[in-house]
Amino acid sequence: MSFYDLLQRLVDAWHAGDAGGAAALFAQDAVYREPGREPLRGRAAIRDFMREFFANGSAVRVVVGDVLVDGETAFVAFTFAMRGEGGAPRQTMEMGALVRFGEGYITEWREYRG
Repeated sequence: MSFYDLLQRLVDAWHAGDAGGAAALFAQDAVYREPGREPLRGRAAIRDFMREFFANGSAVRVVVGDVLVDGETAFVAFTFAMRGEGGAPRQTMEMGALVRFGEGYITEWREYRG
């Protein structure tokens, strides 16, 4: 699977609020980092974090911009939006992620806010 396919599957899972589907794209020992938070280590921790996030009603919309791939490392620029009541945008952020991947899985996801 190409990185672009992997990324599209991740975005689709986020849009569907599918924490299990999103986490399944991460390696068993993957690391997931967001600014200002302790790193999550392992697929189970990533799944649990995403389950809680989606359970709190945080509908997500991700629009991917530039994607730069070099070997098994990529940088993904994206806009991340959470929707509130009635689908109105509650928060929108310009972000980027340094992503390491291999053998069909994401091994590290490290986000940066613009």
